[in-house]
Amino acid sequence: MQKRKRLQISNRIKISNTLRTTLIFISIIVFAIGSGNLIKEVLSNNRLITESKEIYNYTNKFSEKADINLISNEYVQPDEMIDGQTYLSDLISTIDLNMSYKYADSRPTDVTYKYKIETTIKATYSNARSTYDILNKTETIKEENEKTVSSKDLAINEKIAVNYSKYHQTIKKFKQEMGINSEAYLLIKMIVETKANVDSQEVNNKYESFYKITLGDKVAIVDEKSSDEISKSVFADSKVKQKRDVNYTTIVINSIVMLLGLLLLRTILKKTEKLNTIKNEYKLELNRILKSCESKLVQIEDLNQIDIEHATRVKDIYQLLKLSDEALVPIYCYIKEEPQNEAYFIVTKYEKSYIYILR
Repeated sequence: MQKRKRLQISNRIKISNTLRTTLIFISIIVFAIGSGNLIKEVLSNNRLITESKEIYNYTNKFSEKADINLISNEYVQPDEMIDGQTYLSDLISTIDLNMSYKYADSRPTDVTYKYKIETTIKATYSNARSTYDILNKTETIKEENEKTVSSKDLAINEKIAVNYSKYHQTIKKFKQEMGINSEAYLLIKMIVETKANVDSQEVNNKYESFYKITLGDKVAIVDEKSSDEISKSVFADSKVKQKRDVNYTTIVINSIVMLLGLLLLRTILKKTEKLNTIKNEYKLELNRILKSCESKLVQIEDLNQIDIEHATRVKDIYQLLKLSDEALVPIYCYIKEEPQNEAYFIVTKYEKSYIYILR
């Protein structure tokens, strides 16, 4: 029985520890990939997936109408104004803005809102390299505190009279006193902020209207959005069951991959063993010493014949060879067999022993 076991071990392929470990690791990875994909495929025919669904949508609806009022003059009368986006700046007195805002949503909910109306005069200076803001002044001409209403009732209507002539003359004076040629405009905005709670999710919204007219030049040019609609949606993640047919081809392929991994692992563990480099180095060194000292060696059968405990240790076999040559004495040799590989070389000179041990 013992002989059979030794024969089986000796028939194993000796490979380096690094290579053997790498092959074992690869076989485990192959098995893990095959089994993982197999389990995933079997369970994926009825699985939960995350799906994003729209739970709410809302629209900011805005419209405005601007009436340009002229100062009394002998050149242009109100009924003679050309319907367009350009006017003589020095003839404009005030601008009446009719602003209308409405919040429309997909389902009724309570909405907290506040709003304000601002005017901003802004002037910029440009050169060949860049453009610079040289004046930026904002004034709030109307502001309302927070209110909470049903979304279907959220509607704001405001009529604002803006003194265009005041802003126009301010910019003209600024240009003259600063001696600078700049581009300037007046911006009139309604800013509405809303806040609602839908399915425990806070929905924040901010809308800004847009009316812009140039200042300080001979001609006033208007840039506006007379009507505007901006819609937004709110989404929430939910778990949905997804059903699909089992892919039997994928199951077969991953089963084969899994079995290949197991077979490879079994083959490596049964048919290979680590190459003991330390043991091989020991045998090579022992053979070299036996050949170089062959004529001087005397093999002993019992190590107890030598007083090892009081023997002097030497660093290498060459010191023993030198002592043997000087004293004309042999080198006694004792070799231990497996599993503990050791070789003892001893020289006795003038009743004093010197020993070299190879492990």
